[in-house]
Amino acid sequence: MGNKNNEMDNLLKRALYKAESPNPLLVQKVKYEIIKGESIMEKSTVVKHSFSSVAVLVLAFVLISSTAFAAWYFLKPSEVANTFENKALSAAFDSENAININSSITSGDYTFTLLGVVSGKDISDLPYSSDTVQNERTYAVLAIQNADGTAMLGTQDENYGQIPFFASPLVKGLKPWEVNAFTMNGGYSETVVDGVMYRLVECDNVAIFADRGLYFVISTSLAYDTDAFIYNEQTGEIKANEDFDGASAVFELPLDKKYADPSKAKQYLDSLS
Repeated sequence: MGNKNNEMDNLLKRALYKAESPNPLLVQKVKYEIIKGESIMEKSTVVKHSFSSVAVLVLAFVLISSTAFAAWYFLKPSEVANTFENKALSAAFDSENAININSSITSGDYTFTLLGVVSGKDISDLPYSSDTVQNERTYAVLAIQNADGTAMLGTQDENYGQIPFFASPLVKGLKPWEVNAFTMNGGYSETVVDGVMYRLVECDNVAIFADRGLYFVISTSLAYDTDAFIYNEQTGEIKANEDFDGASAVFELPLDKKYADPSKAKQYLDSLS
C-alpha cells in the first residue's frame, strides 16, 4: 500500500511540475542576510522572519490540466495558517473577504503558485515582530516547488536557505525598490510539507492601494532585484525579466477597487518617506 501511495504522489507531482543615505537595495540585502543567518541557526521546522526586526541594524506561465486539481493538491491558505498556529488568520482565509487565486508560473528551476490573499483588521493572532501588533495587514500564501519534480529541502536540512526567495506585494506606479514587503513592515513564515515549500508573506495592508493596481512578485534574489524585474516608470507596470539569470514571476493581485482608500494611502506613503 505504501508503494502505491508513493507512486500516486510521484504522478501528481510530475503533473503539477510540468511547465508549458545608503543604496536601498544594499540595505535590503543586508537585512536579508542577517535574517537568513538567524533562521538557519534555529533549524526549526517552521521558520518565521520579520523584516522590521532588524531595521535598527541597517539604515510564464505554467500549464496545469485543471485549476481545481492544483487547488486540491496544495494545502489551502487556511491550512497553511494553521501550521503556524494562527487560528484567527486561518478563519480569515476561509472567510468571504479572502481571495483564492491558485495561479502558477514556472520560471527557471522553480514553479511558483500564488494560492490566496486576505487583508483586514485584527485578522491574525500573532504579531509581526516580538512586541508589535499591526491592526491592518495583508497576508498572502505562496507555494514553491522544484520544476523538475524533486522535493524542496526541508527547513532542517543543512542546505536549507542557500537559495533565497524574495516575495512581496508591489503597488503599480510606485517604485518597487522603495515600497515593498521590506519597507512595509513585512515578514514571512515558511514551512515545507510533502516536498512543497509554503511561504506566508505579510505586510501592512496593501488593499488601500487597490485603485492603483497591485502585483505579487517572487524571485531568487536577496531583495527586490532590478535585474529580475522590469519596471516601466511611464506606465508603472512591472513584469518579470525573461533574461534574468534565475527565477522571477509576477502575479496580479485581483483586489476589488472598493477597498481602496486614497487618503489613507497618501498618509501611509508620507509615513514611509
